Amino acid sequence: MPSWQFGDFLNQIFDIWIRRDVERVIVQMFEVALAAWMGQPPVLCVHSPTCGHAFALESNGDLYNCDHYVYPEHKLGNIHHSDIKTLNNSEQAIAFGQAKRETLTAECRSCEFRFVCHGGCPKHRFAVSPSGHPGHNYLCAGYKHFFQHITRYMNVCQQLLEAGYPLAAIMPWLADEERKPSKTRSRNEPCPCGSGKNIKSAAADKEKTPSV
Repeated sequence: MPSWQFGDFLNQIFDIWIRRDVERVIVQMFEVALAAWMGQPPVLCVHSPTCGHAFALESNGDLYNCDHYVYPEHKLGNIHHSDIKTLNNSEQAIAFGQAKRETLTAECRSCEFRFVCHGGCPKHRFAVSPSGHPGHNYLCAGYKHFFQHITRYMNVCQQLLEAGYPLAAIMPWLADEERKPSKTRSRNEPCPCGSGKNIKSAAADKEKTPSV
């Protein structure tokens, strides 16, 4: 699946959830986003700054950093020979987790959504970044597409919660907003095309563009 398409899928599910299922249906990805907007710790290792403590335990007692990394080089030890606390605090376990943050590409480090994404899961970092650096998350475009889409709603959720309202209050608020007549855009407003020009200028440029 193309990365952007993954983000589009999340957007479609979110648009249904935010209008009718808040506090009725728990969607982990949306919980992750809301926690980040509220300044709370991530509820999912994928979007934590560091990782490596959501272990995978084999039937023979072998313990690994993560269920995505059940390989010999990531084996921490065996619970029949060492207790989990000792393995969790080992240099190997800590180094694995810190690498998630230390190996971020330049694009990730400067991204406006780093606070909620943190580069995603290291297992998905097999793509090349727009600037040509390896180790970029394959799902980056999809994540960014999703986070851009939900920003407006998350900002409102944050305001409602900080004012003492339940999270579900977003649903009637959004229903009221969508019942309002759509605002006619002024021709002097910034064009949504991203050109940096106002609507009037952007429209004039488009008229000058020869058709093919």
